[in-house]
Amino acid sequence: MSIEERIIKTACHVFNLPADDIKIDSRFKGGMSNYTYLIYVKNHPYVIRIIGEGGEHLVNPHTEKTHLKTIETLNISSDVVYFDVKTGIKVSKYVEGTPLSVEMSDEDYHDVAKILKKLHDAKLTGADYDLKGRLRRYEKLLKTLPSPHYYQLKMAWLTLYDNYYINYPKVLCHGDAQRSNIVKGNDKTYLLDWEFTGLNDPYYDIASFGNIDFKDAEKLLEIYLERKPSSKDYERIRFYRMYQVLQWHIVASYKHEIGLSEKLHLDFKMIAEKYLNFADYLLKLIKGEDV
Repeated sequence: MSIEERIIKTACHVFNLPADDIKIDSRFKGGMSNYTYLIYVKNHPYVIRIIGEGGEHLVNPHTEKTHLKTIETLNISSDVVYFDVKTGIKVSKYVEGTPLSVEMSDEDYHDVAKILKKLHDAKLTGADYDLKGRLRRYEKLLKTLPSPHYYQLKMAWLTLYDNYYINYPKVLCHGDAQRSNIVKGNDKTYLLDWEFTGLNDPYYDIASFGNIDFKDAEKLLEIYLERKPSSKDYERIRFYRMYQVLQWHIVASYKHEIGLSEKLHLDFKMIAEKYLNFADYLLKLIKGEDV
């Protein structure tokens, strides 16, 4: 069964309608393996997500559903109409707008700061993101051990975390607040895709915003803080961005191992190496070394 046939079959089940009432519009760009499509159900737009190969080991649908319920009162995301915790299939109402990965203005930084502050200041309960434990879990997915370079960088990160950053208070964070997951809608800005949500340092979300260009995170930081960031503030987002690229290094390596480089026409081996090199660069910045 093709992925498009699965999308149609799933939509028929969710909406209890025949296939003739379901129309596939397009697949969304972004994401390293999930299949996310815009569909029309009797001419009404919805987004359907099916977790891709290997993705079931990276996220916890039960936890995601709980967090989505938790953030409902904030009115900062799309409306979920169906969620199967066994399969991770999610259907939500389509948000009309433009992802910030496509287009972004100076005004959008203020909107992103506002929505992240609304989330962080709400001090909602949730599952811990478990930075250290998550890395270990992802490492165990690999058939071969990560490189010595990875372990060197990881140990440097762990030392900083255990000696200093572990003491920062945690709030419920989006966990993947990159530009592609933020949509400027017709009425407001929306924060989408909550698979990696958990209790974390709010600076983690600021660091995530630098996924395309880390300068975006540095610019957002000043707007979020409403003051000139200190050297420690900049070091803090670099520290969390270092974690993120170490995490995605392992994920990309895993996806290459299970054959997704060829299937998705993405060189995950090269992507993994780029992440590792950027982690090395960030550590040098944190240490104040020449780069």
